[in-house]
Amino acid sequence: MQEEQLDLALQLMRSGRIEESRRTLESFLKENRSHVLAWKLYAETWPDATNRMRVWEYCLRFNPGNKQAEQILAELAGGGTKGTPVPPRSQESKGVPAAQGRGGFFYWLLFGGVGLLALAVLVGVVMLVNSYPKDPAGYRHETPVEYYLYVPHDYSADREWLLFVGIHGAGSSGLECWNMWQVYAEREDFILLCPTIPGDAGGYWQDVGEETVWSAVGEVHKGYRVNQRMFLAGFSAGAFFIQGFAYHHPNAVRGLAILSSGFYMPNVPQVPILVVIGDADDPAAIRASEQMTSDLTQYGYDIQRELLPGVGHTVTPTAKTMTIELFRKTLEE
Repeated sequence: MQEEQLDLALQLMRSGRIEESRRTLESFLKENRSHVLAWKLYAETWPDATNRMRVWEYCLRFNPGNKQAEQILAELAGGGTKGTPVPPRSQESKGVPAAQGRGGFFYWLLFGGVGLLALAVLVGVVMLVNSYPKDPAGYRHETPVEYYLYVPHDYSADREWLLFVGIHGAGSSGLECWNMWQVYAEREDFILLCPTIPGDAGGYWQDVGEETVWSAVGEVHKGYRVNQRMFLAGFSAGAFFIQGFAYHHPNAVRGLAILSSGFYMPNVPQVPILVVIGDADDPAAIRASEQMTSDLTQYGYDIQRELLPGVGHTVTPTAKTMTIELFRKTLEE
């Protein structure tokens, strides 16, 4: 079974279906954390060095002292090799080591090729261009509240869809979250809702925000078949808001991505939680995020905290990637 999963991942990579290969490897690694070769292949599904470093760091966490992981991490940190592309499979290849386990499953691990990486970048660019609307204004709704809504092109009421709700920071609008998350909606198969919560740069009231969100959610339910439990991702004041929202409406939440929050609440429902903050953000917020994570971990919460080096009060591509990974994880709940 292991061989079949890895073989499938390789085939998907060679055919340019990088996202599907990544998901296959993620599923495999959940049950095989010490499989270094799987981590290596998983790293190849990410075109940028930052995410590859993150993958190898996870590999080392489960395989402490692994020389290969340490060497590649050092090379990536030094701006060296960006990974190990996987060339086409050939039964006539000589001197190629057999895979772990039984059966005729082989891996070809050769350094120097860039074809797969180029293909991955090209596929990513094509997907980005094809899935990002030219004018978000066409997806803006004004009643009963302002919100931006994106529904994937293949939407059908034949099945239930998941709702991803993005909450903006103080002084901004739903457009901020639209620009942040829309590109993922088509690819990850979720309906994206980005309400605008009234307020100013100083923040907004929790009760007003909750009324706004529920008004927008109600409109979505009128027109589309969506699951009652929603995934929430919030930035800054929005990150604090979603904690309060989850506390008040625990049965309506399936996961929380708390991005650069200034404050943290210990009373949140026991759902998958991601906490991301930069080490150049507010020191008090950094300490609070660490304390919250420590407290909830003691109570058995499924919570992950990531402190991003050199990052201030912003949402980075790495934070977005981690959020999407958490969203995928909630699909199993």
